Amino acid sequence: VMSIPASLFLVVVWTASMSTPLKVYLDDDYDYDDDNVQTERVPSPMPPRCNYSHCHHLQVPCAELSKASRCLCPGITGPLVAPEAPRLQTVHVSEAGASLHWCAPSSIVEAYQLQYQLIGDNDDVHVGPALGSTFRMASISGLLPNREYLFCVVAFNLVGASPTDDGFQERGPCRLVRTPSRQTSYAYVAVGVACTLIVAVVSVLAWYFCHRRRKYSHHGSLHNILDGGLGITGAANSSFQSEEQL
Repeated sequence: VMSIPASLFLVVVWTASMSTPLKVYLDDDYDYDDDNVQTERVPSPMPPRCNYSHCHHLQVPCAELSKASRCLCPGITGPLVAPEAPRLQTVHVSEAGASLHWCAPSSIVEAYQLQYQLIGDNDDVHVGPALGSTFRMASISGLLPNREYLFCVVAFNLVGASPTDDGFQERGPCRLVRTPSRQTSYAYVAVGVACTLIVAVVSVLAWYFCHRRRKYSHHGSLHNILDGGLGITGAANSSFQSEEQL
């Protein structure tokens, strides 16, 4: 039996192993076809954010915006969690009323309610009617002038109500505000002074124009008398001279 050199045997084995194709999977993000062509998977574009504002009055719910335009809504707490506190932005007060503007929390809200309390009035809390979930503005009437009130906005859902505070938090749901003092007496005084000035000015103007009219009327009558006398004399002299010439 003829022996085969060891070097020749190694060459045959190496050649046979190279004839088998080798496939390597580097990442799941890439695919390889039979021709070993690398193809990248293109990720789908993210939907845009919904044009939703937490502070806009009568804001359309984000769920409706998302259903209509396939946009993304901001994250909110679930329906089994009581709403977080709204953020009371501004409170404008007058002698007998106030208007409040707030921003919605990142929660599911079924309704809002305004609450106000007169400080020093036995801690009685006055509660307003329920407002729709799209509301961001409301007003309160029947307040007293020059008194301190605590105004709060409370959000409700099927689980419960949002918390309130003492009115000193900068971005909280409550605000401590004093109504202005009554200004009715000052207004009456101002109106009386204005009427007096108007009557005085009208009286002075009437006296001035009346006096001026009398002066011009008297001056005109004197000239008329003088012009009339000269005219009559001149007419008599003229006719007399003409008779003499005839």
